[in-house]
Amino acid sequence: MEKPGKAHGKVFVRVVGVRGLQVPIPQQATALTCTLNNGIHFVTTPETRLSRDSRIDQEFELIEHNKLEFTLTLKVRRDAHITAQSQALVPPPAPRVQPPAAAPKSRGGMLSFFSSSPKKQPRATPPPPPAPPYKLPDNLARYLKQDGTLARALISFKDVAARCDTRLFETSYPLIGQRIEASGGPTTMELGEIVLQMFRLPPLPGVLSNQLPQSLEDCHRGLRHVAWHKVTYFEGTLTQHGGDCMTWRRRRLRVIGANLVAFNDVTKKATATINLKKAIAVEDNQDTRTDALSPARSVNDYDGMITVERSFRLVFPGNQEIFFFADTDDEKAKWLDVFRALVGHIPPNPLWAELIWQRQQDMAKQPSTQISSKIGPR
Repeated sequence: MEKPGKAHGKVFVRVVGVRGLQVPIPQQATALTCTLNNGIHFVTTPETRLSRDSRIDQEFELIEHNKLEFTLTLKVRRDAHITAQSQALVPPPAPRVQPPAAAPKSRGGMLSFFSSSPKKQPRATPPPPPAPPYKLPDNLARYLKQDGTLARALISFKDVAARCDTRLFETSYPLIGQRIEASGGPTTMELGEIVLQMFRLPPLPGVLSNQLPQSLEDCHRGLRHVAWHKVTYFEGTLTQHGGDCMTWRRRRLRVIGANLVAFNDVTKKATATINLKKAIAVEDNQDTRTDALSPARSVNDYDGMITVERSFRLVFPGNQEIFFFADTDDEKAKWLDVFRALVGHIPPNPLWAELIWQRQQDMAKQPSTQISSKIGPR
């Protein structure tokens, strides 16, 4: 059995995808991955196809601490068409310039001076026109580093901790990359943005790790369920026999989440609670009187309970039953509808979610200055 140790907060991060990517997208299918690195571990997502709005939809779980930061790095797989683009960025070699032809040497001496006629000097060959400056093609490889890195985003959790505390928060961060220029050096620029969903689960001492949510969906579902358990779905008056009532007792009742709660008419305080999650059936006594009973039971087994007009019963394990009757047929029909919708269909109410709900109620009663100080990472 697991022993509860020091409780740590959790941070769930879902990388929704890339939005508005401002780079040339190749016509060929291009593989993109996203790597989360928090300085201790790094995890890479499965490959997805690169597009201006690439869907990644990958979730990460981090342990919260007061200096939590992480990077998200986009990388492109260097397939053949990416390698070809990289080669296209290399400028062609400069054309070789042919040296001018040397003039023939003349024979020296006085004889040559008197006998030879002046000759025209050969016209010099004009130099070739300078090659136009090389223009880099605007392809994807121009935005990639040698290892295929396209862009990176840095997330400092303390900047968003208050916004994602026990709730889903969606935000976006700029993707910073670079572009190779004709001079050979890179220019740093924003290439798009990466969309994240974040949820902070605060430390919950006493709750075992296997009882905590394991994903963003678990968090969302648990908080939705605990909210369901706090709603009053129906209230009215019934007369009860069974449970804590040894004789027929008229009661004001409310269905609050999974509980049927009895209230004192004078003090308005709860006096008894029936856990409807334990009920296995709700039966109309009118049906029992009409239909044939099972061989194991007879009408006498109910001690006349089923003969009471406008009555019904909740059935629990071990042949335990609680009987009710309503004042009118219309009220009975409404109660039956409510109980039939609930019995066997009650969602779970995890302990961690109940603790979060209680925490939220306590924080709502405190001044905002105290709330902000408690939300920050521990």
